[in-house]
Amino acid sequence: MKAGPDHGPRPHRHHLPAEERRIVRHKSFSLDRQTPEDAVIDLEAMDHDFWLFTDLASGRDSVVYRDALTGRHRMASLAPLGQEREVDGLLGVSTVPVPTSSVAEAVSRLHLTGLPFVFFKDTATGRGVVLYHRYDGHYGLITPSR
Repeated sequence: MKAGPDHGPRPHRHHLPAEERRIVRHKSFSLDRQTPEDAVIDLEAMDHDFWLFTDLASGRDSVVYRDALTGRHRMASLAPLGQEREVDGLLGVSTVPVPTSSVAEAVSRLHLTGLPFVFFKDTATGRGVVLYHRYDGHYGLITPSR
């Protein structure tokens, strides 16, 4: 269990068999237009696993998160980002293309990979979306509002 800055310990995630998991929470909101650095500040302030935002420079849906292996902050974006780089030494930027998929395909991907979340370009909207594991064992979906 990990404790965030100025936050108590996080609860343990409840494990449900994959066939019992459902998307039980769907949040849709207008994404903040911000720099990756400001997105990291929000990520840390809220003690979330990821932060979905609109990159100020590119205007594209993006996400910042903590890399599970290194603990460093990373960013993925729907914008082509070129070669691997760092943003002011604060975070690494992924050059791996963000997958394009349906929500159902993202559920399968999340189940197969065991990752805490997946960031993908939704085939239905063309926007960046995050599907994530909730502490109750089910899934949550965050989408930008139209």
